[in-house]
Amino acid sequence: MVKSQEKLKSIASTLASAGVFDPAFEAREIIREYAGSAALIGGELSGSALAAIDAAVSRRIAGEPLQYIFGKWEFYGYPFYVGEGVLIPRPETELLADIAVQRLDRGSTVLDLCSGTGCIPISIALKTGAKCYAVEMYDAAFGYLTRNIALNNAVVTAVQADARDGTLFPGVTFDAILSNPPYLTDAEMLSLQREVSHEPETALAGGSDGLDFYRAIIPAWAGRLKSGGFMAVEIGETQAAAVSEIMRDAGLLPETVKDYSGLDRVVIGENR
Repeated sequence: MVKSQEKLKSIASTLASAGVFDPAFEAREIIREYAGSAALIGGELSGSALAAIDAAVSRRIAGEPLQYIFGKWEFYGYPFYVGEGVLIPRPETELLADIAVQRLDRGSTVLDLCSGTGCIPISIALKTGAKCYAVEMYDAAFGYLTRNIALNNAVVTAVQADARDGTLFPGVTFDAILSNPPYLTDAEMLSLQREVSHEPETALAGGSDGLDFYRAIIPAWAGRLKSGGFMAVEIGETQAAAVSEIMRDAGLLPETVKDYSGLDRVVIGENR
């Protein structure tokens, strides 16, 4: 039998040697996933737990994202299935959910574009009771979206379609339209971290300057906002001015919100 604390140190060392950004955190998560939280404070690991742990470490040092290895990850306090073909929910995107939750209530109608796992509309639906719609184009990601709606018992209407099609949901207007679209530039796509390269290019690549989807979805959907409604989109840290200009051209009043690291992260366009 192997003591859990010894294994924890060994995993952290192995991950560090492989260039993992936060090896201590990931070592703890691997132990927790396959041996339970109690193993983090001592004890011995069973043979089956060791086998699962070693398999996970092998996949991780080969560059596979930890979230894909586990098959599930948390966002906004809720669990979400993740895996090949869908973007991994990230902590910085919780700011977008925060903005919506602070502004919306049970009577609100919300649309999420380029929805992926559905982490944004599902979290908002569960927190506020708002009526939420989600649009995702790609087969694999749409599969995760529908599974995650069921996993969380959320009331979200999901449609597989192109988010750039502003004619979807005819007759419906929205208090909020949200999106974390692909926004990496061509140059950034050529220098992805090894882990990020496992995620679908369709969820990452935003064209030569990263702005292709903003240019498409903002004018396509701005007219579907209710008076007093808003559109909020996640952005790359250098894109605030350009996305704000696209918002203005669509008749919205933009405001940039910084994330919890002090970086420009969300542009909100008010329909006043």
